[in-house]
Amino acid sequence: MTDRRDLQDEMRRQRVRLERDLVSRQLGVALSCVIFGVVLPFWVVFLTYLISVGTEVAQRQLMLAFDENPTGGRRAAVLANSAFGVAVYSVPALLVWQYGDPLLKFTGVLALIGALLNTCVVRSTHLAMGITSGLPPALALLWMPMQDLGDSGAGDYAALATAGAIVLIGYFLSALVQNHRAQNELVKAVDEARAASRAKTRFLSALSHEIRTPLNAVLGHSDLLEGEAKTAAVKRHAAAIQTGARGLKMLVEDVIDLSSATEGEIRFTPVTAVIRQELEMIASMKLPVPADCPPEITIEIAQEVPEFGRFDPLLLRKCLSHLATMVLTSQGDEQPARLDIRCALAPGRKDRLRLTLAGREPARISDPEPDPRAGEPLSMTLVNRISDVMGARSAILKAPDGSFVARIELPFVMVPEPPDTGAETVYGRLRALVVDDIATNRFVVVQMLRALRIEAVEAGGGSDALDRLASDNFDFVLLDMNMPDMDGEATFREIRASRREWSEIPVVALTADSVTYRRDHFIGLGLNGYVTKPIDRRLLWAEILSAVPPPPPL
Repeated sequence: MTDRRDLQDEMRRQRVRLERDLVSRQLGVALSCVIFGVVLPFWVVFLTYLISVGTEVAQRQLMLAFDENPTGGRRAAVLANSAFGVAVYSVPALLVWQYGDPLLKFTGVLALIGALLNTCVVRSTHLAMGITSGLPPALALLWMPMQDLGDSGAGDYAALATAGAIVLIGYFLSALVQNHRAQNELVKAVDEARAASRAKTRFLSALSHEIRTPLNAVLGHSDLLEGEAKTAAVKRHAAAIQTGARGLKMLVEDVIDLSSATEGEIRFTPVTAVIRQELEMIASMKLPVPADCPPEITIEIAQEVPEFGRFDPLLLRKCLSHLATMVLTSQGDEQPARLDIRCALAPGRKDRLRLTLAGREPARISDPEPDPRAGEPLSMTLVNRISDVMGARSAILKAPDGSFVARIELPFVMVPEPPDTGAETVYGRLRALVVDDIATNRFVVVQMLRALRIEAVEAGGGSDALDRLASDNFDFVLLDMNMPDMDGEATFREIRASRREWSEIPVVALTADSVTYRRDHFIGLGLNGYVTKPIDRRLLWAEILSAVPPPPPL
């Protein structure tokens, strides 16, 4: 079974290589036919080019069929078709050789050498194809000088030319084998690198899992110690334990996130969210700041910033927590540390949001200058990687008073108001399936959709939803995540695993879980949108626009 999969993969790579070379290969065939057409009958060169094009079309179909079912017969058909196409191309070169002019003979030889060159370069992924495809031009090159071996006047030169042809063919065969081996070694090296990368990720995940247990113990016991301590000194020690544990926890998470970002596993997933709530969550986080009391964090949002917007709250939270920590730890020893978070639209832009984190104390002047050989901190490296994923820009600046300022500017989409004329002006006819086990909830959602002129059909549970999807056509699904028997998550998994024409239908989650980690969990499952209850019609419209892209204008 492994050999069969390897052969299938090799033939697939050969097909891709041939498709990439198709234009230049057919251009070369066409130019050769034009040159041969100067001395050969038109029907000969036209038929040659016609057969060449036909074998190209047949080759792709045969290789696709082999990819679906890699049988020996289909492989033999692929090899035979390839050899036949090259053999037909070699025929005009043999006919030109019959003319007495040496330059015409030279032209025929060049055409055959070009066929061998194409074979050893382009058809070397699958060695059997390279050998069978190279056989016709190789035999033609041998036949040309061997015709004169019996000629008393040119026999010696014919033998010399035959020997030269044998050497040339031997070199092409050697190059063919070497190219085949080099490609296989490259594929093997890439597979090993990917396997090593996956092993590294598994190791880091296991490390994260193992190290969280003692970290949780440190944090838990330090909380108890701080609550029961009677002296200020013990409280300071407990606070220091907490700060160190949080810093260690953040460091472990940074390593995992940086590895995921490097391997392309971090995805930019914008959702509709309330901007102030996301910033207040940053202000309420316990950051690894060395202080006896929590830092004072104030939030200021400019008037031009709307209440709702579409961005990736999870990635933004990662960036802001690290930037806030870097700004706060740069302040002096006076307590508490203070931080201002200002939110505004980027100057002259309505599609980008600018967040500025400014410390209200000068940076510690006692800190030594950083060693330029140490490079940027791990946390800033992670912030830059995540910013790249989001299409954002981030930086740490120094204000004139010596305090540090962090800034991040990210893509931002304002939530549009639902059109007065409803969804018909945007989509035309639109049908939704509303899935909820509570009739009252379905009624509210259906009425809201009908106000948007969206046709809605109700389903009382997961099984009912699957039956309706199988028997009717819908444009998207609004799925309650908290249902008895088959909950929303199980229903969503069944939809995606159905392998039916509706398996990729957009699904928007409806849930009363407003906590952030639940939203992140649902989005991580692959749901196309997320709306919390009670439902705001603007949020619902924004998620519909995102999950079901409107058709392009005529």
